Amino acid sequence: MINPRRRRVRSCRVLLALAAAGLSACHDRPFAALDPDSLASSDAGSPWEVSGEARGHLTTGVAAVSMLEPAPPGVDLGGRPQSLLRLVETALAHRPQTRAAWEEARRAAAEYGIVQGAWLPTLGLEADFYYAREIYPATGEAFFVEQVAFIPQLALNYLLLDFGRREADDDRARAALWAANLTFNRALQQAIRDVQVAYYQLDSAIALQLAATRNVELAETVTAMVEQRLETGLATMPELLLARQDLAQARFDLEATVAGVFNAKSSLLTACGLPATLPIEIEPIREEELPEALAYRVEDVVDEALVGRPDLAAAVGRLRAAEAVIRRANAEFMPTVTASGSVGVVATTFQTDTSVGQTFPWDTGVPATWSVGLSGEWLLFDGFERSNAVRAARAARNAAEAELRQLRLEAIGETWDSYFQVQAAGKQYDYALALLASSEEAFAAVERAYANGLATITELVQSERDLQEARSTLVASRAGLLVASAELSLAAGVDLGTFASPSSPAPGLASRR
Repeated sequence: MINPRRRRVRSCRVLLALAAAGLSACHDRPFAALDPDSLASSDAGSPWEVSGEARGHLTTGVAAVSMLEPAPPGVDLGGRPQSLLRLVETALAHRPQTRAAWEEARRAAAEYGIVQGAWLPTLGLEADFYYAREIYPATGEAFFVEQVAFIPQLALNYLLLDFGRREADDDRARAALWAANLTFNRALQQAIRDVQVAYYQLDSAIALQLAATRNVELAETVTAMVEQRLETGLATMPELLLARQDLAQARFDLEATVAGVFNAKSSLLTACGLPATLPIEIEPIREEELPEALAYRVEDVVDEALVGRPDLAAAVGRLRAAEAVIRRANAEFMPTVTASGSVGVVATTFQTDTSVGQTFPWDTGVPATWSVGLSGEWLLFDGFERSNAVRAARAARNAAEAELRQLRLEAIGETWDSYFQVQAAGKQYDYALALLASSEEAFAAVERAYANGLATITELVQSERDLQEARSTLVASRAGLLVASAELSLAAGVDLGTFASPSSPAPGLASRR
């Protein structure tokens, strides 16, 4: 025999399933309360299948970028090559990361305005409207009273005493605002660094392509020379095959640089906050625009970084905000005192009649009403919620202090490494210039010797390869010097390699000329 209780349970389950099916049919989605696992992947090794509804929500407002996508308003990349300064300005105006940091600073400013409003009273309009009918029984008959009332009033409340709650909120919001603004400044510095590095890498990729083109022309010259000597019987076929092999390698290296230029252009446009499909040309970097040699000790640069980096100052702001949260949590143990007042009128209309049929006329009245008073509130026990809030605030403050300490260590390490990287890159560039000059002289000498029959084709091809390698080395060292300078600027927290401190108003870089 079936247990009636089990039958009722089974019936309830059937009804719930039917209801869930109905809701699913109406909303085109499973009922999450009954089967939440159906809204996620079936197992840890399978990807989540995006439903039609989710795809519609996730792709709303996201437009596909066409290959003919025009530049954003105010951006003109066509017609002339772009300078580094112009692209930096473009990045600061259109880069999503900087805009997000700016909006975050605006949000922090709005929150500071919110906590400032706690110092002001609140003023509101309240109104009640009701209809009532009351019966008053008496001997032999009853009285009925009908009343229609409208009671508008203006209410004022002002928090007089909160034992430091508002002061702590002010300090927290102000420190958070400072931190958000400094984080925005750091985002600008990061944008400048990213554009600089991408610009230098594109300039290097273009230079490598030009060097590869010159290498092809040089290999073609050598091959023509060997062919001419072969026609006069002064060269052999293996020598010509070796020259042609070197020419094929030079052409291969040239084609390999094409992808590097496209990739560098894409990186630069992305760093500027623009679609990678836009056409762009840049102005080549001249020798006089190369970074200057460092004229100050590494200790001076590290001190400048510790004082001037916005991210370190932002971490200090977060620490100050955490300390304010502790004060706010401690203030919760104290009472609050609030002053309140209201003024209004009571607009009422009423009528009285009896159960025996006697009716009295309607009457109206509009008396004024007002009130003033003080109220206090003091929570004595809350299940240790406030005590634990203080513990949590202290832990957050200690975490913020540890974060600041870690950022300081990272800033010292980054500045230290970048400083010596710039020094090494500068020396490498000088050596690369000397290497290119020596390689050109050596190739010219071997070329003359080969033309006079005093050098072999192997020596000629080897000197040609040494010259090609020297050109590539110069381009790479030049790019390395530029990138290292940009990294040092970011690590030190200053703009474009210029250090400024009270003790030295114009320290920084001496000329490399």
